[in-house]
Amino acid sequence: MTMADTDQLVETVQSLKEAAKNALAHESADDFEAFERYLNEVDAFVRETQQSLWANEARATLRRLEKGDPLNEQDNELIRAFLISDAERYLKHENNYQDWLTELKRLVDDLCKRVNTVDRDSIADIRGVLKDAIRLVPDVRNYLDEKRRVEKFEQAMDTLDKSSRDMLARLLREQLRSNKR
Repeated sequence: MTMADTDQLVETVQSLKEAAKNALAHESADDFEAFERYLNEVDAFVRETQQSLWANEARATLRRLEKGDPLNEQDNELIRAFLISDAERYLKHENNYQDWLTELKRLVDDLCKRVNTVDRDSIADIRGVLKDAIRLVPDVRNYLDEKRRVEKFEQAMDTLDKSSRDMLARLLREQLRSNKR
């Protein structure tokens, strides 16, 4: 990574920190919506930076995939970096999964208790608890989706046939050309 790339990455993350500080200070939906958009832009920038760091090695791996040559450990590392490193690192760093499961169980138990004494006033409480569960479930599902993605990758890499190799080559080529994957 060149010094210019490093400087740009540091500057981008510092800008992200400022945007987070602004959103947290104002606690407004608009500020958090803007912060969310910026997070996605930073993610795209980091993804492109990662791909550029692996670009030279990717070309060699592409040639081996297309020729049907055996893949070495560096090829496997490169394919992993391009296709699932984000999922692996997310799973490694995510520290709220068990809390989410505990909270979901609490919310469902709360719903079961509240439904027995529902009236015109308390029905809003049930809706509020449901809203909390509705917000929570996508986090749990996303975690499990990323876990499944890593597992499927592992299985696929164990049984690389011609069509799998062609698909991997196509994916790598697209990612080297594209600014979005």
